[in-house]
Amino acid sequence: MKISSAKSFSKKLDCPSSSLLLSFRSQLLAPEINLLVKHHLSSCDFCYCEIPLLAFHTPLLKGEFRTPDLPMNLRVLAESILGRGRAGRVVDGGAANLKGLRLLTEK
Repeated sequence: MKISSAKSFSKKLDCPSSSLLLSFRSQLLAPEINLLVKHHLSSCDFCYCEIPLLAFHTPLLKGEFRTPDLPMNLRVLAESILGRGRAGRVVDGGAANLKGLRLLTEK
């Protein structure tokens, strides 16, 4: 049953960026901007809930990057979809090579 009065729980165009919210959480904003973010948080459940999640954010060092791990179930799904019609071929190179693994496609 769908409730017609339920609000959408998502980031809107007028929401501050995650980067700005991270600066707010770290108390790095000018007082005027800080006041604007506080006002926004009083009316936006999504951004209000995003603030505690930013506690888990660890900034990258200069020049550092992280490649996210591909969950195994997503990898299996991708292999099953991409493998259709390509019997026994090994896809080698670019984005298909994740952490030195070759994506084996099957018929």
